[in-house]
Amino acid sequence: MIPSKLIAFIAIAVLVRTATATEEPPDAAAVASQIGQEIEFQDEVKAVSFSRSTGGYYLSFGAPYPKQVLSVWTTPAIYDQLPFTRKLVGRTVRIRGRLESSPTGPLLKLASLDQLEVVETDEAILAQPVLDGRGDRHRFKAAVSQNLARDEFDKLETLAAELLQSREESADGALLIDCFLYAFIVPVNAPAEDFAFLKGKLAAWARARPNSPLVPLLEAQLHRDLAWHAVGTGVFRSLTKETRAVYRTEMGTSRQILESHPGGKIYPAYYEMMLTVAICQRWSRSAFFALLDEATQVHPRYDLYQVSAAGRLTPKWGGKPGEWEAFAERQRQRLGPGAAGDALYAKIGWSLRRRYHDLFRETAVSWENMASGFQYLIKQHPQSEYLKNVYAFLCWKARDRVRLRKALPEIRANPDMQIWVNLENVSLAEKFAKSSGP
Repeated sequence: MIPSKLIAFIAIAVLVRTATATEEPPDAAAVASQIGQEIEFQDEVKAVSFSRSTGGYYLSFGAPYPKQVLSVWTTPAIYDQLPFTRKLVGRTVRIRGRLESSPTGPLLKLASLDQLEVVETDEAILAQPVLDGRGDRHRFKAAVSQNLARDEFDKLETLAAELLQSREESADGALLIDCFLYAFIVPVNAPAEDFAFLKGKLAAWARARPNSPLVPLLEAQLHRDLAWHAVGTGVFRSLTKETRAVYRTEMGTSRQILESHPGGKIYPAYYEMMLTVAICQRWSRSAFFALLDEATQVHPRYDLYQVSAAGRLTPKWGGKPGEWEAFAERQRQRLGPGAAGDALYAKIGWSLRRRYHDLFRETAVSWENMASGFQYLIKQHPQSEYLKNVYAFLCWKARDRVRLRKALPEIRANPDMQIWVNLENVSLAEKFAKSSGP
């Protein structure tokens, strides 16, 4: 498979240096005990988080917080100037400075840009047979972004074509062609320079490959991201008239690009993006489900379409109470209960969990069906730490002691903090599993 990558989406004059083949610095774990000393280490960023209490950003090494072996803290002013700011997770960096002790463990305070260098991503990840979890996917996307930064458009086209044809998957069953496309997503809170950077790169790519079906898809994705960027984390009804106009214009541009380039339909993500546009533009129910039918006919094995449709049926988008749950059950019956049908049902339930404080008390979703679906998914993808963590977390939320007792040992050594949030929740789940009360 072809190597390559980008990620910078930040137009600043900070060089990314290649690690020298001679003396590579030790990793974070090797220097974590050198409190009070000047250290230099090279390691992968496992997580980035903002602390309101300290008013700065923490980079976690060794593992995501709170299981990190070493943390690096810096101010927003410095953080915003770092290369690849919004996509540092998965990147390998080289850092120098004085190591201190802190209540959360060894800590290095980054006071200058000169203390940090971003090391080029090893592009062998693009040829790796299986991406083992979230960390590998971060490195994969970093490698893709690296190619974009170098204007290696032919490599990107070749890689995308190979992934589309092979339908290769990550350890948890996600299509690698989707991981590839996600590398070009600009986060909603990214600065305007990130969007301008990607826009310039895609324009250069279009000039180099004018007949590419991939570039219009990425351009449509960019304008969708610009629409969401206009809204930010606010509530749509509270936006100004001008901001709403930007949102509608960008979402309309995304739709226009997609409809003008039907060649992009060879990618499953084409219809997923169009379904998102349909939801955001509030298409009529008949128009939305006609689009869903077309998408399912073209890519019958791509079940994220049904996940999007379930979201369309939630009360937020005009659905009636219980409607998305009934839709999920119909999809379960369509694919066959007990295997693929239960798996799709589980994916739909998991995707909508954030819309409720208590999914299993506020909706008519069936925990038995979801549990069966995750058990099937884990059996199909036994290497997936992500699926095991999701299943254990939901066992806890569903108050299912029997299943939780079996699920917790599978994740105890490596709880995923993007699911559990903190170790306190893991401890609460363990305490619940050991108890016998209601």
